[in-house]
Amino acid sequence: MPTSGGIWNGLTGGKAIGCTAVQVFTGNPRQWQHPPMEHETADQFRAAWQETGIAFTCAHDSYLINLAAPDAEILEKSRRAFRRELDRAEMLGIPWVVTHMGAHLSSTPEEAVDLLCESMNLLLRETEGMSAGIALETTAGQGTCLGATFEQIARVIDGCAAHPRVGVCLDTCHIFVAGYDIRDEESYARTFDSFGSVIGFDKLKIIHANDAKKPLGSRVDRHEHIGDGEIGMPAFRRLVTDPRMLHAPVVVETPDAETMHAVNVDKLRRMAQEDCGPMKVKVRLFGHFSDYADALELEVPAGATVNYVALTLASRDARLEGIDRHCRAAVNEEYSDTTATLHEGDELAFIPPMSGG
Repeated sequence: MPTSGGIWNGLTGGKAIGCTAVQVFTGNPRQWQHPPMEHETADQFRAAWQETGIAFTCAHDSYLINLAAPDAEILEKSRRAFRRELDRAEMLGIPWVVTHMGAHLSSTPEEAVDLLCESMNLLLRETEGMSAGIALETTAGQGTCLGATFEQIARVIDGCAAHPRVGVCLDTCHIFVAGYDIRDEESYARTFDSFGSVIGFDKLKIIHANDAKKPLGSRVDRHEHIGDGEIGMPAFRRLVTDPRMLHAPVVVETPDAETMHAVNVDKLRRMAQEDCGPMKVKVRLFGHFSDYADALELEVPAGATVNYVALTLASRDARLEGIDRHCRAAVNEEYSDTTATLHEGDELAFIPPMSGG
């Protein structure tokens, strides 16, 4: 959540849109140096945490940190910076600091993993007695980044002797573009059975629920709104009702945080709370689109959006491609945004310009 005006605003902002879990940056993620955290700031954060009743909070480290850097100067700088990340988290009472596993750059992946384990073991020894732990985030595998396979993450956990302060943050967009399919029931089961056997669900501490703009295996990290990307709604419905993962708090990192986090959080909440079976919606097309299909009833996943229906229609008939861009959408005779969540029995219309709608 955005923390402009004070880190505690991440909690109050999260509460305002219905979050029960919030992720914050405890410093500027694009800078090496941060002023020491004042006790007054920590006190205000803890007070806001208690006042809002937010159940879980985690931190994300600086994007500059590379605990596997082959360059000695950058490596030392990264270790010092991450130590400060842990110190700030401890002051704030935050249990986990999420980190990318770094990049091997000019070295080999094997050498980088060894160096990452060395960095983490050093940090764990230096901070013995702390509560704040390190959550290794699954990555998209862009460039020379580590963490794109479950096996590589497991190797790091083993290299830290399965330390109780080492866990995993699973990002749905990242694993998908890294090559792990979760779109249908079979691929979802295959991917998460693998996660369970290679890493173990006991090591799963946080989930980043993000759809993906780019296709399976593209290794390009671009997040999309829930249900509107390449992954699609059914995977997220399975995710938030999967008993193996109900213990892990879910955080969204979707685009347009100020305006869209509330929408994406609501989608996930509805899927978690409602009957997660399929629902039926009625769809009507107007203008020349009615030549292809006039009125029909579609069965869609719980929590589906207007955009999901548009994509479904286009997948059935290529002539309907882009209907969400060329038409205004109306739900139950009220104009609606394409990100709106649909409910059982809703009537959805797509109305092109000058159609009399």
